[in-house]
Amino acid sequence: MRKLITSVALLSATSALACSFSVGTKGANTPPNGATPASTPAPQGTTATPTPVPAGGPQVTAAGGRVTGFGGKKPSTSTTGTMGNPPPTGTGTATPAGTATPASAPVMAGTNPFGTGTPDPNGGWRGSVFWIPAGTTKMPALASMTANGYLFASTINVAHQAMTGGFPGIDATKNENFAIRFEGPLLVENEADYEIRVLSDDGAIVSMDGMVIVDNDGNHDAKDKTGPVHLVKGTHLVQVDYFQTTGKVALQLFVKKMGGGTEQVFPSRL
Repeated sequence: MRKLITSVALLSATSALACSFSVGTKGANTPPNGATPASTPAPQGTTATPTPVPAGGPQVTAAGGRVTGFGGKKPSTSTTGTMGNPPPTGTGTATPAGTATPASAPVMAGTNPFGTGTPDPNGGWRGSVFWIPAGTTKMPALASMTANGYLFASTINVAHQAMTGGFPGIDATKNENFAIRFEGPLLVENEADYEIRVLSDDGAIVSMDGMVIVDNDGNHDAKDKTGPVHLVKGTHLVQVDYFQTTGKVALQLFVKKMGGGTEQVFPSRL
């Protein structure tokens, strides 16, 4: 079982529900001013105490998301951005794709099954939308692609249905051959083992702090897949990559505490 350790201090509920994020490479994060680094090398002559390995698998120490408030702002047309995200550098860092919004990439107008053009002031998700080639069978390399547009969603809960209406304001005729990268912060207040379940048609991959938790990739009808994860207190960056070729669409993300918890649509805090 994966164990995610964030490098971000626990945030207040207010700041966590309206936030943006940027992620550095593992071990290369620079903590905010005044913050204590996630780890400090042991002094010479001493032996660092190893962190216990959780039952069921290795411990994973992932790069945590540095969270800054944006409170429902739309993506900036600036090359540096105002959502706490630097532009992609092409250096292979864990910076989310599409964090710098080109002036030519529109925000969706109106609604479709995947979201709206209006950010949720309480948090939620931002989706970067990409057009992909017909016949795609595996998740495209979204990190190396330029987004065709952007949308926002309060939850990821698209039931199995026909796709109509496209992406208003981006391409209202585009009902097939697209991908969406959803990104959102998760504030964990209750450390525990959780089970993540994603149902998708076609493929979907769920990651937290850069680590793949559920891989439901491939060109397939609606099916679900689950993955366990141990979440420690703090703010984690959640990423859901999804692609659709032809036919119906579906994308639903759920979570429950292991050991008798009730499954719920994936929230912005646990």
